[in-house]
Amino acid sequence: MKTILHSILCVALALCAFACAPVAKAQTVTLPANFYAVGASYNPSASPTFAGTLLYAKALAGSNTLAFTVVDVVPVNVKTLTVSTNIGLGVAAKVATIAGHDLYAPTSAGISYTGANTGWNWTTGVAVPFKVNPAKSYYVVPSLRVLKTSVGGTGYQLIPGVLFGWGQ
Repeated sequence: MKTILHSILCVALALCAFACAPVAKAQTVTLPANFYAVGASYNPSASPTFAGTLLYAKALAGSNTLAFTVVDVVPVNVKTLTVSTNIGLGVAAKVATIAGHDLYAPTSAGISYTGANTGWNWTTGVAVPFKVNPAKSYYVVPSLRVLKTSVGGTGYQLIPGVLFGWGQ
């Protein structure tokens, strides 16, 4: 029952993040050639339930695709401050445009480690970049992702979050 409530809360938070994103004049956002972002997410499998994300993406010439590196730092234990670090490489392809906003599907795979435990991870989901100021290269990127790792035995983790990014 607790897992179902957590999943419902995750989906509700993700919908709120998409609804609260800037909704000025709908227009397609072109991401810069180099994109950097840092953010936070809600992860019901973490303790505490908030996790951090770092991202670097590079636009692939002549396509609507980004190559990226992502690092998720998920707390496992507070008393001895243990974290699970998930490092992945992947691609994010533009899969749709809804109401003038591009939806990207980021998919990555990589390594996971917590102390001496090492294994694999993969993640996928959706992300929608919104430009904060038309004259600047600052972005808000709400996302909803699924993370699976072989370290920790937490199963599939539904992670709604938001990234704050800038680009060149």
